[in-house]
Amino acid sequence: MASISFTRNRILILGLALIFVVSIYIIMFRVIDQRLERLNRRILKEVSLEKSELVQKEFDDFDRIFHLMGLAADEGQQEFMNKLIEQDSVKQFLVAYSYWKSESGVYSKKLTWYADFLNIDSVIISNELLDRHFSTHFIKSNKGMYVHAYLTTKSGILQVTLDLHKLNAYFWERNFGRHAYFELYDIDGVCLIYPDEKRIGQKKVTTWKRYPLKDSTVMSDFVHMEVLMEEFKLQGIFSNSKLFVNVLLIMTADEVRDIGNTAFLLGALGIATMLLFIFLIDWQSGKAKQLTLRNLEYQKEDALLRFENLKRKVDPHFLFNALGSLQQLIGKDPLQAKTFVGKMAKVYRKFLSRDESGLATIKEEVVLAEEYFFMQKIRFVDTLIPLEINISPEAMTLHIPRFSLQILIENAIKHNELNKEKPLSISIIETEGQLVVRNTVLLKNPDIDSAGYGTQMIAHVYDFYEVQGFEIQHNETDFIVYLPFIYIDSQ
Repeated sequence: MASISFTRNRILILGLALIFVVSIYIIMFRVIDQRLERLNRRILKEVSLEKSELVQKEFDDFDRIFHLMGLAADEGQQEFMNKLIEQDSVKQFLVAYSYWKSESGVYSKKLTWYADFLNIDSVIISNELLDRHFSTHFIKSNKGMYVHAYLTTKSGILQVTLDLHKLNAYFWERNFGRHAYFELYDIDGVCLIYPDEKRIGQKKVTTWKRYPLKDSTVMSDFVHMEVLMEEFKLQGIFSNSKLFVNVLLIMTADEVRDIGNTAFLLGALGIATMLLFIFLIDWQSGKAKQLTLRNLEYQKEDALLRFENLKRKVDPHFLFNALGSLQQLIGKDPLQAKTFVGKMAKVYRKFLSRDESGLATIKEEVVLAEEYFFMQKIRFVDTLIPLEINISPEAMTLHIPRFSLQILIENAIKHNELNKEKPLSISIIETEGQLVVRNTVLLKNPDIDSAGYGTQMIAHVYDFYEVQGFEIQHNETDFIVYLPFIYIDSQ
């Protein structure tokens, strides 16, 4: 018995010693790996910053010439302006300029110059100053692509027109460093400078809501490799544009890989042994932990959904707005006020009802959406176009997350400007096993993403029921949400 006990203790001690040694190897490897990663990131960021400074220096040179031209334009010295162009590199891509002088707040064209008057593209000839003269303005025609840039002078505004193809050629003929490239977009997301000229004039696919970008690792469309992308702000006439510098991650990978491989070899034996023990011991317990964590996650999502429902039950803002609209309506149209009270009672009864599943039939959601929209239509009148609904009778019995249509209508009204000239349009259309909820966009604050807490609650319900297809898309004109049907019998 003593021998057996000794053997067990020895195995235990050896096992603990092995685990200790392997743990030390892992800690050492992790520390080295983290430090190498930080070193790699720091080098890449320094390269990115250096690249942005080189680009800024080029634009500073352009701004210096344009500033001198602006001073000369205020004095009417067009001959001096033309000499500046001939003596500087801007002559490679500057195709025209116009000077607009302010007289009693009204701008009129005083000076004009074209690099090639006989072959000038008609689209860049304008007799009126654009309202958007505070930022660069992209122009495209069959002959080429251009950009208007503006410089405010003491007495007016100098408009310079640049040929984008020639501007790109100017930049890519110069060497700004290896393993890196930059791209420039105007305030509307239109590409102005890019290594591949086919991209010039196209809009950036990625939504602008995600920016500014810092330390972002993305897959480059140009080199088809991972790059570190960072956004920088330009100074001068292109200050409203977005400059992105991309540095290849592989640039310093070779230098740090040798160090990492050495550290890995030192600890490889210990790590492999430990992984074997961990796999054998924790295989069963790991499965149980995953199930437990998943259950806790679903409980958390269910708690958040309950909280959202409770929040709606006690939301005084909606109630006060509804009562205010009712007060105005009683004196004007008592019959309509009676209908309004009925709709408001149905909406609140729906808010106060309990449903543990977090689901409702599409018919129930459509009825609630129509009653809620009726109340908002009373409040906002001609700023809302009547709700468009096109759903088949067969789909009315299927399910979607509870309050989803009301949430999306509320978000559309809350986040957009409402006016009679451009009334808000909302539609709910059935197509290919889902509802498509679309509203026109005229955001109150374009810098704030309108997809907030309500849409997160809808996403949680779809995750809980493991239904794929919930998606939010938005562009300059429309905000679109896809609500796939949830089949209760299959859950």
